Amino acid sequence: MESEYLLVSDGACSQNPGPGGWGLIVATPSGQVCEWGGAEAGTTNNRMELFGVYRGMQEVYKLSTSSSHPTDRTIKKIHVISDSKYVLDGASRYSIQWMKNGWKTASGGEVKNQDLWEKVVKGQEVLRGLGFQFQYELVKGHSGNEANERVDQIAVKFCRGEKIELYQGSLDQYPISLDTSSVFTAMYLSFVDGKLLRHKTWDECKKATEGKKGARYKKVKNPLEERETLKAWGLG
Repeated sequence: MESEYLLVSDGACSQNPGPGGWGLIVATPSGQVCEWGGAEAGTTNNRMELFGVYRGMQEVYKLSTSSSHPTDRTIKKIHVISDSKYVLDGASRYSIQWMKNGWKTASGGEVKNQDLWEKVVKGQEVLRGLGFQFQYELVKGHSGNEANERVDQIAVKFCRGEKIELYQGSLDQYPISLDTSSVFTAMYLSFVDGKLLRHKTWDECKKATEGKKGARYKKVKNPLEERETLKAWGLG
């Protein structure tokens, strides 16, 4: 992390189009992590995916120009991670050509979400003007990648209008691994008669909780979601 800014984003949408949300993690070269998220009433999944990346570019710009840490001002690399091939292909390969073609695709059709693509292109231009280089990495969604699962969780929470506590602090204290090779195996938590259990499968969890008065259970897909769940249950 000392040689780059890391930008991880995701989007979610109910009904598509419908209520949507986006989630974002930005980690700085000096070892700080900030999470962001937001909602939009009528949108699509692709728009939320796009907006998350654009907001990440905005935050990198703010952090790199206002940080009191010299490392954040001198490092000029942005590592963008997403599970959206649509977003990454467009940002890294197609958007500049679309713009040159008057926002037409190679087949002559209108480029969808032109307003957001214009923002992404402008964000890239501004950051490249400051000397930044971009690296884009595609990860498989819903496969246990901790950072991807976390931004998905944030996006879904905002999409549903639910509360979520967003982390801002030291990378050393951040419970989410930002290593794309790190995999968190989703599990089911149950709390029955004052006893907390962790289950590998829903069948195990169902067996432990079914018919039990006051039983609580939840599937968790990243370490921070597990910690938040335990806190909500009064076990944090």
